[in-house]
Amino acid sequence: MAVEVFLPKMSDHMEAGVIIGWLAKDGDRVERGQPILELETDKAAVELEAPESGILKGLRLGVDAGANVPVGETIAFIAATPDEVVPTLPPLGGAAPIAELQVAADQRSAPEVEAPPEDGGPVRAVPAVRRIARELGVDLQKVKGSGPGGRVLEADVRTYLEAQKQAAPAPQPIPQPIPTEAVSVSPIARRMAEELGVDLAQVKPSALGRITKEDIRAYAESIEKAASVGTGLALPILESIEWLDLTRAQLMTGQRMVESVHTAPQFALTTCVDMTRALELREAVLANIEAETGARLSVTGILVKIVATVLRRYPRANASFVDGRLQLHPQVNVGVAVGTDEGLVVPVIHDADQKSLAEITRVLSEYQEKAKRMRFGQNDLSGGTFTISNLGMFGIDQFHAIINPPESAILAVGRIVKTPVGMPDDSIALRPMMNMTLSIDHRSLDGMLGAKFLALVKERLEQPYLIL
Repeated sequence: MAVEVFLPKMSDHMEAGVIIGWLAKDGDRVERGQPILELETDKAAVELEAPESGILKGLRLGVDAGANVPVGETIAFIAATPDEVVPTLPPLGGAAPIAELQVAADQRSAPEVEAPPEDGGPVRAVPAVRRIARELGVDLQKVKGSGPGGRVLEADVRTYLEAQKQAAPAPQPIPQPIPTEAVSVSPIARRMAEELGVDLAQVKPSALGRITKEDIRAYAESIEKAASVGTGLALPILESIEWLDLTRAQLMTGQRMVESVHTAPQFALTTCVDMTRALELREAVLANIEAETGARLSVTGILVKIVATVLRRYPRANASFVDGRLQLHPQVNVGVAVGTDEGLVVPVIHDADQKSLAEITRVLSEYQEKAKRMRFGQNDLSGGTFTISNLGMFGIDQFHAIINPPESAILAVGRIVKTPVGMPDDSIALRPMMNMTLSIDHRSLDGMLGAKFLALVKERLEQPYLIL
């Protein structure tokens, strides 16, 4: 019997995904766990894996590049044999709304310099490259990819743009007003024109056939110059206002943080930890862990391990407040906040309390590499029960983090600084000290329980050999 391929919930707040492209074709043999589809979620690009081995069949009409697919929607089947008949699914009805996909308004008027791929298949490009293409007004369907599997790289986009500029006809000596209906206007350019009082009908579009913010700025400066020459008075310089479109990850992160502060009564507790022995432990095991994993043990790795063990002692910190009750999670899944140019992501280390320092180090290293490309596995961003946010590497001493709903707490960690400390014998010594701030949902933990939890984390960091 054929197995349904549907869009799973790949992050805690995911409601839909935007298709980037299929990695397998209708009729292909696929193996269980094999990536078969690339899509962009509210956080990052992820790969959907085949739920079973068999023949991929019945790919749903309308599910191609740019389509917006709701969570739980069936999009294909995996048949046991090539001859097995699978149900015919109704079409989804086309691509997602432009605003949701953050695609520029109209790019079809750009002159074609290079033909689209012969197979007419979906464009393969990571979100960062898609963003660059949108900013430059480049239609990715017309760009030939030089990456693995025909993937479009940033260099391909810029090469295509340069070829367009060289192929563009020379500008006419006397520009004529062009009706705004005949050209495309980028959203940023339209907003800038409104701010500066510029009539779009008087603006000559760029060689790409669309009016950009540079065109608006150039036109405004020419009007200013002409006015100053005619009157002999220097007019004030027109202020240029630049607008930046947020990525899906940045938009969703902002919405969730607003939801968090509006729905959860949050308070914070801060303590200072002597990291002397934790740093000694790191130095003692550093070489062995690096030899085993190829990655270096970090302070964050030690924090993940210690926090995970303490969460077992305080299950209310590893819970979610749902409909007036606490949902105590059976697993300890520690998320680690990672900031990228595309936005904030929180990859999750599942069963962190059961993993060794070496295993945690390996997972953290893999996530750091994935974050550079903003491409994660199917389960990498889901299931978190507690979050750690470490900004110490950026020179931050202390900060309060906002709880990542539906979790009950988040630990914010600052940098390690050598600080004069009074010792038991009344002497003064320089010790490596680190501030930790625990933000708590008061519905799950009161001040006393939160203080006990944070105190035990501090104790374990100052006596870290207990975790080995």
